[in-house]
Formats: sequence, C-alpha cells, structure tokens
Amino acid sequence: MISVNEAANIAAEYMKGFFPNTDFIQLEEVEITDDKLYWFITLSYNEESAIRNVFQLNTPTVLRKYKQFKIDSESGEVLAMKIRDIK
Repeated sequence: MISVNEAANIAAEYMKGFFPNTDFIQLEEVEITDDKLYWFITLSYNEESAIRNVFQLNTPTVLRKYKQFKIDSESGEVLAMKIRDIK
C-alpha cells in the first residue's frame, strides 16, 4: 500500500501534468476509505483571474482553487480528478 506522502506527491505530479503553470500547490485534505482501497487527496493552488479589482486596476485577482484526487492505494494510479468546492 502506498503511503499518504506518496499519494499526495502522485496527486501533485498528476495535476502539474494538466496544469503546468499552477503556482503554490498546497496539501489541504487526506482521507483513506474505510476499506483502505482508495486515498482521497485534496490540493489547492493559485489561479489568476481575469477579473480586476476596481481599486487596483493593474493587479490581477488571485483565486484559490481546489482539486480532489481519488488514488488507488495499492497501485498509486489516479482514478479521478474533480473540482472541489470549498465554501
């Protein structure tokens, strides 16, 4: 079985493969299913928005985005990557 550190690193590398310009990746949540078959890893990252602040016209707004990964705990294969809404 892969460790939580390995699962988090797998998720981060997977995300960088699709979003190579992603900045400031941070581990937010980890969970293993009760049957220990899957890791759920939530990562956050900065995304620059095209929306500009009225008072800072030259400064782009930076938004924190979240992705959740489902990873097979035996093979380390990423089975899913989903948008994770944090409210």
